[in-house]
Parts: sequence; C-alpha cells; structure tokens
Amino acid sequence: MNIFQKIKQETIFFVARRLPTCKELAPWMSESLEHKLPLRRRVILRIHYLYCVWCLRYLKQLRLMRKAAHYHSSPDEDKPAAPETTLSPEARERLKRALSGKNE
Repeated sequence: MNIFQKIKQETIFFVARRLPTCKELAPWMSESLEHKLPLRRRVILRIHYLYCVWCLRYLKQLRLMRKAAHYHSSPDEDKPAAPETTLSPEARERLKRALSGKNE
C-alpha cells in the first residue's frame, strides 16, 4: 500500500469515527425524503454515504418503498390500465351476470 492510499484510508477512518452512527442517521434519511434537511445534516449524510454502502442501499430502498406506496395510494383513475388487465365490455358483462347469479 503506497503512502497516498494509507493517508486516504486513515482520513476516512478519522472522519467516520466523528460522524453519527448509521442508527443515528436512519431517521435523517427518512426525513430527507419528506423535506429538505439543513445544510449541516445534508453534508453529514453525503459524507456518510461515501464510506457506508449499507446506508446508501437503505436510502435506495426507502426511495423505492416511498415510490411504490405513492403509486398504490393514488386513485385508480390516475393509473394507466395495463393491457393484460383490461377486460372487454363483453367479458365484463359475463362476469357481472355470473356474480349476480343471473345466468341466462
């Protein structure tokens, strides 16, 4: 290991020891999805993401879950219907008759 790599590694460990832990930063990650954090918190999170791949993955998972929850909570009228889930008018009528017990 050359001297520059050693200095880089020691700098990362020095900074990492002085930042909040992953457990302390998790609420900030959730909060950052709701509104803009103060500059100091944003900087701390960005620095933390540089050396903590697990928190970066956690943030991506939070974003994915938020996106999925938002998609599924919106009214059905706003969602485009997938072609494979759209029934023809005739099929809808057959289902209505079958469900109501009026088979002719």
